[in-house]
Amino acid sequence: MAYTSSPEAQQRELDELRNAVNCAVVLEKAGFRLDRQATAQRSARNLKFRRDSEAIIVNHDGKGWWDPKGDGKGDVFKLVQYLDPSKNLGHVRQELRGLIGRSPTLEVVERTKGAGDRPRRDPAELWHRRTAPGQGTAAWRYLTEIRGLPDHIVAIAGQQGALKEGPHGTAWFGHRDADGQFTGMEMRGPDYKGFSTGGIGKRLFGFRADGGEAPVTRLVVTEAAIDALSFAALDRFQQGTLYTSTGGGMSPESEANLKRVMMQVAAQPEARLVVAVDNDLQGDRYAGKFAAMARDVGLWSGRISPKGPGEDWNAVLRTRREGMEAGSVPVAPLCRLSKVLGSGAKAQPETVSPSWLGQAEAHGTQRPPRVSDASLPASSEPVRKPARPRSGSSPGLSL
Repeated sequence: MAYTSSPEAQQRELDELRNAVNCAVVLEKAGFRLDRQATAQRSARNLKFRRDSEAIIVNHDGKGWWDPKGDGKGDVFKLVQYLDPSKNLGHVRQELRGLIGRSPTLEVVERTKGAGDRPRRDPAELWHRRTAPGQGTAAWRYLTEIRGLPDHIVAIAGQQGALKEGPHGTAWFGHRDADGQFTGMEMRGPDYKGFSTGGIGKRLFGFRADGGEAPVTRLVVTEAAIDALSFAALDRFQQGTLYTSTGGGMSPESEANLKRVMMQVAAQPEARLVVAVDNDLQGDRYAGKFAAMARDVGLWSGRISPKGPGEDWNAVLRTRREGMEAGSVPVAPLCRLSKVLGSGAKAQPETVSPSWLGQAEAHGTQRPPRVSDASLPASSEPVRKPARPRSGSSPGLSL
């Protein structure tokens, strides 16, 4: 293969490298080995590779990958840079040229058991052994004092079985799938952040600030469970709202599960999705993805993000709490309607109050037609402007 400097030739080379080099080959070169047991539990299309405590899953027949413990995902170019962020595109191309024509060995990682090794425990078993945080416990103090969550929000989450107290002052936030099956937990503490190993993995953390009696007509999706609770504490529209968290990076199975939940919510009259992601590039990517999913199932969607660059909703909550304790709540609004999604209407970013949904509708945002199956494309019929929510009852979510 000849390498020239013309833009057309460079693009051809990028396409050839992307198609010719298997992500598994890159991982094996970096010291990763196939985890046969974990791979068998998933599917032949998803190959899990391990290197010490790191794990990367290869999908799309070796053309794609994602990190189950982080936000990394993409093609073979992004994989090389994910493993070594110091490499620029030129370095990546040079490395991939030497891997053309290689096939993965699929050598299985060797596991040795020593005296200090412990068998991996089922996260569901660990979850059911724990109780909800109580006033004065280490996890309670972490959530209310360090994270600034109101006592009643923490108490309700515990009563609903969405929150447990883990060891060393950690708070555990349970994830469940659309059928209500427990799949794992987000774990947060003063000195710890992670997700449980084993089990099914990330799906959705879910919490109802209104007690859960009314049908879910409003779905709020955040990146972390603490952000979901923080948003609920700031929210003026709690009735009929399910506050959820994806736990950060999502697997294809997690995305399919979220789409199922969106379908369940979309069945309600005038249902809507609130994309409450962080104000950063990752939040932008999530917002675009979630809006597209909402369009597929006929669910109105809008994005709201913290005003400060890089901020999340817990930072907004703590800023407001500090301002109240100091006797002067900040004059500048703490959030902004950064984008209106799902309708194709172009609304300019502006500063808004917590009544942002009403203001968004005033800008002419519209709800896409509802469809009966998430696998179907959105209808090409004209979209309709949402009316005020109507009362009604139907089976609620299992979350």
